[in-house]
Amino acid sequence: MSVNPIALEDQNWQLIKASLTDPDSTALSLEQRYMLDRIVSMARIMDRHPQGRAALNIHMAKYPDISRRTASRDLFMAQELNVSYHSFHFDFWHNWIMNEMVDQVQASRAKGDMKAWAQGLTNLSKHIGERPVAETDPKLVEKHTFLIQILDKRPSRTVDISCLDQYSKDELRGISDAIYTEITEEDALEIFKT
Repeated sequence: MSVNPIALEDQNWQLIKASLTDPDSTALSLEQRYMLDRIVSMARIMDRHPQGRAALNIHMAKYPDISRRTASRDLFMAQELNVSYHSFHFDFWHNWIMNEMVDQVQASRAKGDMKAWAQGLTNLSKHIGERPVAETDPKLVEKHTFLIQILDKRPSRTVDISCLDQYSKDELRGISDAIYTEITEEDALEIFKT
């Protein structure tokens, strides 16, 4: 007869945690300890063999005294209670722990416990870590050269915009005159031919 008639899934989580950390001094009944061992074993099998059917067959080979229905129930509970490596939602838990840390920092600040607040900020900054190095687009970093080609009666000239500050005033005046000078149709035809 069972000492503790409550089902394992209805037990207090602290009692289950205590039986996992110290199996010798646990308050769980023998049946519940055996079931917990099977569930933990199934979770470890699921880490190595995420395919449910393969894990079920391995589990039944390890525990030959259980039925397929019991093994299926162990599989279901292992999937529900013990998250395997293959179904771990990192982003969800990362955001959850960040929110918990922020709440803890805010609560300690509201209480006026500056030591806990500083420790919480330290832990939060460690958890956030360094900003990842962003890969820069090589097209954004390459130097762009903008050239203006001036076509007038004289031979054509090419002017680099980035070097405009190096030209003298007379050269700049000549460039602006060449750009803004009106030309006749014959001049335009001659420019288009070149």
